[in-house]
Amino acid sequence: MTELQQKLDEQLAELNLQYLRRLQHELPQIQQQVLALAVDHRANWRERVSELSLKFHTFAGSAGTFGLPRLGLMSRQLELDCKAWLGNQEPPPAIEFKRVAEVLEQLTVTELSESLQPAIAARVEREVKGQALIYLLEDDDATGNHIAQTLGSYGYDIHWFREVAAIQHALALKTPDAFIVDIELMQSEDAGLSFIQRLTPELQQIPMFVISCHDDFHHYLQAVRVGVAGFFVKPINASALEARLQRTLSLREHDAFRVLIVDDDVLLAKHYALVLQNAGLRAEILTEPAHIFVGLQQFRPDVILLDVHMPDCSGPELAQLIRLQDEWLGVPIIYLSAETDSERQLAVLIKAGDDFITKPIGDHALVVAVFARAQRARQLAEIMTKDSLTGLLQHAHIKERLAVELERSQRHQQEVSVVMLDLDHFKKVNDSYGHLVGDQVIIALANLLRQQLRKTDVIGRYGGEEFLIVLPECPLQHAFKVIEQIRVSFNRLPFVVAGTEFHCTFSAGIATGTNTAHPDYSIEQADQALYQAKAQGRNQVLLATPT
Repeated sequence: MTELQQKLDEQLAELNLQYLRRLQHELPQIQQQVLALAVDHRANWRERVSELSLKFHTFAGSAGTFGLPRLGLMSRQLELDCKAWLGNQEPPPAIEFKRVAEVLEQLTVTELSESLQPAIAARVEREVKGQALIYLLEDDDATGNHIAQTLGSYGYDIHWFREVAAIQHALALKTPDAFIVDIELMQSEDAGLSFIQRLTPELQQIPMFVISCHDDFHHYLQAVRVGVAGFFVKPINASALEARLQRTLSLREHDAFRVLIVDDDVLLAKHYALVLQNAGLRAEILTEPAHIFVGLQQFRPDVILLDVHMPDCSGPELAQLIRLQDEWLGVPIIYLSAETDSERQLAVLIKAGDDFITKPIGDHALVVAVFARAQRARQLAEIMTKDSLTGLLQHAHIKERLAVELERSQRHQQEVSVVMLDLDHFKKVNDSYGHLVGDQVIIALANLLRQQLRKTDVIGRYGGEEFLIVLPECPLQHAFKVIEQIRVSFNRLPFVVAGTEFHCTFSAGIATGTNTAHPDYSIEQADQALYQAKAQGRNQVLLATPT
């Protein structure tokens, strides 16, 4: 099954579950309506039966699509019953409504209970599958245990094998998300390397990280020739290995580049969109320049493809209009035009453009041009907004995101939690082991936060060893459980320097951001709770006291 097909199947399964949840709510209501008709089957009976007929009609048309054919057939029959009653002058006897109520009771008890549990189980299975599956081939117990323990603490599903035969047997049953292989196993000098070379072309596409005792050009070259994604020399820095592993896997799962196509030629715009979508990009079409700001806010493109000649508003005019807002200064604008005169192309590019594509353009050339610009734009955006050490949002940008989430929570009446987190006794780590090791501790915590928090959560390095975390749609008590679980996981992470192992802890304070639009207020509340956690002995999470 392809990744695209698997994603589609998961989306369909989630829709099925949502439909079942809706039925759990709606079927009892319909049953009550039918029982009310059984008690008093004359008052406004025609209007009430018409309403039931419409509801049964809806179920008859949708239930089969969502995996409930029996419900669909019964609903179709009940719809026919309702139509037959409506064809008479007098209402049906009360016993008919009692019969319908019994049918609905049967559906509520059997159909839903039998269908809902597999759907929930499928969702739970998908959530478990969300853990990256890692195969480790390592015959040295100390190294293998260190890597397995560290990656396990980060939330990876790590399977450790000591022999090539064992990992080959596992591959016959399940394909991992990544391999970590010691290329110098005791079986022979090149046992691990030979294992990599014997992998099928499909398995060779999986990210491969190698471990070696050697730190020389020859071994690095061998690793490059078999297509590895990372090379690590013993003794292994498992946190650095996890950082490279996470970065590689996140690149493979990176959100598709988004392209906004602004063109008044609808058929041509649709063609461009299909070409880009088939290449794995997301594309949306905008035919009315007047709607540009709505389109930008809703779609947030990485690249804008802009026709030069459009009625009412030309491409260069629209580009200059876009650049009037600082938020969109970094988004590349690529002009599309049949204009071949180089002087005129340059004149257009000066007006807020970044590139010029001459129509007609081949499909492959279009994809390459757009992909290159989108990739570069996203890289630059990350450089400008991310902390160089951790890859998390910088101080100013995490505060901006907090303001956005606070405003969103007020608009949608949703709870949001704000976390201030600080490493305990971090100066002692720097003094005892050096600043490079201190940086590794900070990176390890940043990676653990990324690994265990949701994609919708926002994480920033607030300063030094302090982090600010925003948890949208997350009540305080749930936020406490999440951060407490991360605290325990971080406490278990082993850091090894010159054969000496040590552990680190952090303290955290959590405040609610609900009912306030002021980031500084939420930060102050969380910071006060953090201060209390430090004062009470550190290595703990405290909730802010509402004021």
